[in-house]
Formats: sequence, C-alpha cells, structure tokens
Amino acid sequence: MMNSKWMLAAASGAVLLSQAAVADLNAGVNAAVNAQADADAAEQTVRDQRDAAKADAKQAEKDARAQRDQMESDAKARHDAMKEDAKAKRDAMKDDANAMGDDARAKHDANMKKMEENRDAARQRHEDAMNNAQGAGANANAEMKAGAAGVNAEAKADAKADAEKKEKSWYNFWD
Repeated sequence: MMNSKWMLAAASGAVLLSQAAVADLNAGVNAAVNAQADADAAEQTVRDQRDAAKADAKQAEKDARAQRDQMESDAKARHDAMKEDAKAKRDAMKDDANAMGDDARAKHDANMKKMEENRDAARQRHEDAMNNAQGAGANANAEMKAGAAGVNAEAKADAKADAEKKEKSWYNFWD
C-alpha cells in the first residue's frame, strides 16, 4: 500500500506541479497575449497616427491648393482690374486727345477765318491806298502838268526874250 500512497502523493504532487506549471504556462501565455495585445495596440496607434498624418497631409494639400487657387483668382481679379483701369485711362486719354484735337481744329479754323478777314481787310486797305495814291497821283500829275506848263511857258517866254535879244540890230552888239 505504501506504494499506492506514494503514488497518490506523487500524483498529487505532479498535479500540483502541473497546476503550477499550467499557471506559469497560463501566466506566460497571458503575458504573451498581453504583449501581443500591447504590440497590436502600439501598431494600431502607429497606424492611426500614420492615417492621421496622411489625412493631415491631404488636408494641408487641399488647403494649399485652395490657397493657391484663391491667390490665382485674386491675382487674375487684380490683373483684370488693372486692365480695366488701363483701358479706362487709355480711353480717357483718347477722349482728351480728341477733345484737344477738336479744340486745336476749332482754333485753327478760327485763326484761318481771322486771317482771311485780316487779309480781306488788308486787301481793302491796299485798294483804298491804291485809289488814294491814284487820286494823289492824278492830282500830282495835274500839278506836274500845270507846273510843266508854267515852266514851259516860262521857257517859251525866256526863249522869246532870247530870240528878241538876238534879233537886235547888228549895230547894238554891245548890249
């Protein structure tokens, strides 16, 4: 019987040892499971961080694209506004130039009209002067003729006197 007690004791010990071994094994398994769970959790955290970083990068890219599109839109709007301003200024300058041209044309026409009036007035003054000169010339001509007639008459009288002197008697030579 001793053997059976001993066997029982040995079996009990083995069971106890095996329970301890199973407990250790369970603890080891639990530790491994916990370690795997921790690794999985860490991996999931890393995955979540990576996905968040990707999402952040995508959002940053979207934001950058939206900002770039907004800047392009603003630049285009400024460019269009500058083109409109330049066109308005160019049109205003054209209108000013046309107005200046019209003013210059009007001044030129007025000056030409004034010049024609002055020319007509000068022509009239010239004609009047010519008429006056012709009248004065006619008067002067008449006076000249009268003067010439007087001189002529005087010359004739002198000539007659000379002739009479010459007709003196031949013996009055000492006069």
